[in-house]
Amino acid sequence: MESGKKRADTPSGKAPRGKKIGRKVLFWLGTVCLVAVMTAVIFAGIFMAYVNHSLRGHVEVDVSAYDASVSTELYYKDRQTDEFVMYQTLFLDSENRIWVKLDEIPRYLQQAAIAIEDKRFETHKGVDWIRTIGAIRYTLAGNSVQGGSTITQQMLKNATGDDENTVKRKVVEIYRALQFEKEHDKDEILEMYLNLIYMGESCYGVQTAADTYFGKSVSDLTLAECASLIAITNNPSMYDPLISDWTRANNRARQGDVLDAMLEQGKIDQVAYDAAMREEVVFSDGYTILGNYTGETPAESGQSEPEEQAAHANNSYFTDQVIDDVIEALCKKYGYDRKTAELKVFGGCKIYTTQNYDYQRICQEVFENTSYAGYTDSGGAALQAAITLVDPFTGEVLAMVGGTGVKAGDRVWNWATATRQCGSAIKPLSTYGPALDDGTITAASVIDDYPILLNGRAYPNNASGSYGGLTTVQQAVARSLNTCAVHVNLAYGTTKSYNFMTEKLGFTTLTVTDSQQVGNMALGGLSEGVTTEQMAAAYGAFINDGIYTKPYTFYRVEDANGKVLLENEIKSNVAMKSTTAYLMRELLRGVMGATGAEANFSGMTIGGKTGTTNDERDRYFVGITPYYSAAVWCGYESNEQIRVSGNPSANLWRQVMSRIHQNLDNTGFHDTTGLTTVHVCADSGMLATEACTHDLRGNRTRSVLVAADTAPTEFCTMHKEVKYCTTGKHIATEYCPASEVKEGAVLDYNRQLLERGGQSENGGPLYIEAPDNQYLLKLITGTQEDDTLLCPVHRKATSQKPSGVEIVFIDPVTGAATVPASGATVSMKNGQTASFRCQWKLSSAGGTQLPVSETIKSYQWSVSDPGVAWLENDTAATCKLKGLKEGSVTLALTVRSDANAEYIATVKVNVDP
Repeated sequence: MESGKKRADTPSGKAPRGKKIGRKVLFWLGTVCLVAVMTAVIFAGIFMAYVNHSLRGHVEVDVSAYDASVSTELYYKDRQTDEFVMYQTLFLDSENRIWVKLDEIPRYLQQAAIAIEDKRFETHKGVDWIRTIGAIRYTLAGNSVQGGSTITQQMLKNATGDDENTVKRKVVEIYRALQFEKEHDKDEILEMYLNLIYMGESCYGVQTAADTYFGKSVSDLTLAECASLIAITNNPSMYDPLISDWTRANNRARQGDVLDAMLEQGKIDQVAYDAAMREEVVFSDGYTILGNYTGETPAESGQSEPEEQAAHANNSYFTDQVIDDVIEALCKKYGYDRKTAELKVFGGCKIYTTQNYDYQRICQEVFENTSYAGYTDSGGAALQAAITLVDPFTGEVLAMVGGTGVKAGDRVWNWATATRQCGSAIKPLSTYGPALDDGTITAASVIDDYPILLNGRAYPNNASGSYGGLTTVQQAVARSLNTCAVHVNLAYGTTKSYNFMTEKLGFTTLTVTDSQQVGNMALGGLSEGVTTEQMAAAYGAFINDGIYTKPYTFYRVEDANGKVLLENEIKSNVAMKSTTAYLMRELLRGVMGATGAEANFSGMTIGGKTGTTNDERDRYFVGITPYYSAAVWCGYESNEQIRVSGNPSANLWRQVMSRIHQNLDNTGFHDTTGLTTVHVCADSGMLATEACTHDLRGNRTRSVLVAADTAPTEFCTMHKEVKYCTTGKHIATEYCPASEVKEGAVLDYNRQLLERGGQSENGGPLYIEAPDNQYLLKLITGTQEDDTLLCPVHRKATSQKPSGVEIVFIDPVTGAATVPASGATVSMKNGQTASFRCQWKLSSAGGTQLPVSETIKSYQWSVSDPGVAWLENDTAATCKLKGLKEGSVTLALTVRSDANAEYIATVKVNVDP
């Protein structure tokens, strides 16, 4: 029967088991593959839909926004070739970047970046799919989103700043890279990458990094240095060799990784590899890559150990000021608001600056490393200083630094262009310059170093606390006498002084209040103040024959297409006559032998003026040479008193200018025409007469170079011939011995004498002293009352007989006169000058006048210990004792009369601390 038969080909009637399993595996594999393919197709479709609807036209990167053509470029002029050299580029985010072309970047550096960052860079189309798939698998395994980024992707991330750690960002990055490589070749991409990458120490791009880490241009880097530099890019906080020993060691290890990769990929051969590994790269902080120190030893440097290199701001103070000046000029010319102008500045301009690159570097080195930054106010803030250096002939600002120590950031506070008080540094600009120019004074003038009565008190004080009487203009300027400046400014006019500075010398920060106050205009106690830029430019007029040139920091500004947006023309005006400028140069030269001595350096003709404000809250020095003018300010932001010996501004000026002038010829200040020499009286400034040669002090005439158009034309009317008692310091009378009478000329000058308190020995007031008071006709003739027309020493005959002498002590503080008992003690303070005088001790009561029957033959003052106090003047009946240090001395007075009688008196003087 059929049903009982079996199939001959299969004993059991079924397919073999092995084949069945194989078919199932193939089925499932096919299914998986089909699903995978369909999934990939769907994913690709979704991706393309996402690309078309969400990415295309929205996220592409326009290279013109990031390449070198639209980074704002700053140039300085090479003073040897007159060619402009780019020294920095600016981006809106103020990154420290100098763009360099790919052919300026060593091939080794290019290959090092490719070897360690993206070895398939030269063959892929923007995305390394092998690394990308690996990154996807890592992410799908539950880890954070990973990159696998190519150089193209990294460059785009750096350009856009889009570094969010999300899947969406990675998808956008992949799309951007693929699109970007369709439009740009590999060289363009590599150039952008190497110029955009962050490399630590505030450096963006390989040029600024090469300068920071090695102190050289990127084009000069060796293979070993290239590998070390690229090693930083992976993680600057770990591989920056300037941070610490640990990061330097990390840099060495990763440098080896870079070189290994280059060798493995055939980018260098074994010989180059071995040489690079042996090279002991030296970093800018003096350490080598192996940790050896090549700089000064601790003993040589005076430091316990080498200091770590401080981080610098991207911009110098000069660059900051250029940016501000260009923004302001754009606003003024085109009516932009400040934000629009700022975007324009950072949007691809070329700015040709006036900076002298070498001079700027010198200024920065001096101000960054000055020890003055170590002084602090009560809040711990550092003492600040600022300098502006200008070319007085062109108005070019050549260098500017606006603070001490390392600059903390970009576009920070700039003390060089901030207003502060300038003190006496204003005097040549506000007072002596304009007064000489219009003939209010001449170079032969004499000014009274004596205060005026203002608001019921003697005004002003001199820094020395004393007054010198009739003084030449030369001495008034050299010694910075406040009294003389006030006298001249009042004679010239405070409003005229204000107008001269604002209309002829470019000052924009003075106020109407300043114009009404002699203290403001003559002494520099201004309402708001001035800037070092204004001061340097104004003093420049003295160098440039009286021509003031407005300072500027840039020549011109071009947009990305080369169109000139701004151009500075030299703006000058005649501020004063050339003769005035010459005379002011000579006056300022005289300062260098007096108050300005601290700014002196050898080998160059220098003039200048110091300035100090009340309580020494500001210190100033403005100096000129045949080449340049520079102003330095020093002070605290808190306006606290500066407790530093000397004048730090003068010191800093000298440090900077001595280096700048090191290789410049000393041509001296140039001459001018229109000058003449006149023979004048040293006390009146008028043409000299014979009476001027008969002055009791000697010949009082001198020859002075003056401007011919303002030369004095009248003869001296001040000297009057008299008979003078040399002992009584008085017009001689019939009672004065002929041996003590001298014929000569005294000063018929009506000084407004100001009382200082106390009474004279004749019962009259005591006046503020000046050395020439004793030669003023109005004082030595006395008054008409109580016989005071008589000589105070040689009076009418009297029956009173002297029994001795007494020492009269004039208290240096109160001015009160007392007669201590012989051997008694009086006190003065360290540094004070106390006055003493002799008076007769009479045998009967009724007065202290000297008897006619016995006159003085000689006085002799002495002190027991000149190391404690010393005699300043011991040639007459009075003497002055100057305190030197704490202690006590005995002051002795020995008087011999013409009758050969000897009288002795003593007093003990304590010098308190």
